Amino acid sequence: MHNNTSFAIMPIVSAIDGGAFGQEILLRKFNSISLEVFNRNPELYAEFSFELLTEIFKIDATKNIRTESELLFINFTVKQFLSAGTLDFLINAHTTNTKLHNIVIEITEQELLYTDVHIQERILLFKRFGCLFAIDDFGTEHSNFKNVFDLNPSYIKLDGDMIFQYCQNDVCTAPLIKLVAFCQQLGAKVIAEGVENIDIYKKVKDMNIDYVQGYYLGKPELIPSKE
Repeated sequence: MHNNTSFAIMPIVSAIDGGAFGQEILLRKFNSISLEVFNRNPELYAEFSFELLTEIFKIDATKNIRTESELLFINFTVKQFLSAGTLDFLINAHTTNTKLHNIVIEITEQELLYTDVHIQERILLFKRFGCLFAIDDFGTEHSNFKNVFDLNPSYIKLDGDMIFQYCQNDVCTAPLIKLVAFCQQLGAKVIAEGVENIDIYKKVKDMNIDYVQGYYLGKPELIPSKE
């Protein structure tokens, strides 16, 4: 990895026994373009999608960021997911027999306010490579349960702010428990984001949540540069 490009890794662990389950890879800088610039100009994620994915899988191929059994979670914007660069990456992976091993594609739920047949087609294409799919930041103000039915994700990541707010009030935990059970009845495993302290950790464990992620379990750590 070049010094002008950097990623971080953040763990996802079992809510039952705290065992390692997956790692989420997070962009910090690409070709000297900071994460802040990417977030202010989200079209850059689509513009550099091929290069970003190529770099992520090059890092993953070193086998230094996760164990063989852990999943690797990769975030996409909808435009990046549907971009020509992403399609080119999949075509290149097919022609070079690149193995997409234990990969979970995350798309933020707020970006799925419409049903797009192209999203469903692209998900099927990723699934042909053996990839799984996750809806990220689920449970915010504009959450749409229809998207869960339509896209049939393997994982649903509950929004960290919602987890924090609900865990502050014991009265509010009942709706969250029902939401977790509903997602699981649809066949999805539930990941609680924003688990920042032991109190939140204990409460989400009691809600029968499958996996947890947050600063209490592990902060993002920069992947060391090879140069």
